[in-house]
Amino acid sequence: MNRLLLERIMPIAEHAKEETATEVRGHKARLEADMEELYRLVVTYESLMKSQDEQAGVIDLLMSQYREKAREQLKRQIETQQLVVQQSRNRYHLAQERLLGKVVEEKKYVTLHEKASQHEVAVSKLTEQHFIDELAVIHHGKGK
Repeated sequence: MNRLLLERIMPIAEHAKEETATEVRGHKARLEADMEELYRLVVTYESLMKSQDEQAGVIDLLMSQYREKAREQLKRQIETQQLVVQQSRNRYHLAQERLLGKVVEEKKYVTLHEKASQHEVAVSKLTEQHFIDELAVIHHGKGK
């Protein structure tokens, strides 16, 4: 690939990688927030269960029904939040895979650019050596 073309492609690849990295950070933050919400719900559920166990037999039927309803609602919220966490985790992992692909793509262009530059240097050195050899032949020929 032409070195000039690679010099134009590399910033585009780098920008794409940076955008994907920003996306990964966003998905990671969302996953962490979702996991914290799940943790908060589980702690609330455990606290409710503990308080209900401590007050068993002391409360009336209506209060018992209310607590059972609250416990079931918390269970549903926990199950829903578990699904939200799983979706966030999946989005995060997919974004990580896209980022890895962008990193590999950028590295490919950097490597190609380095090879093109090395090739240009080698050609330049060969050309320079050829001119030096010609000058030496001309100079040596005039000396006779």
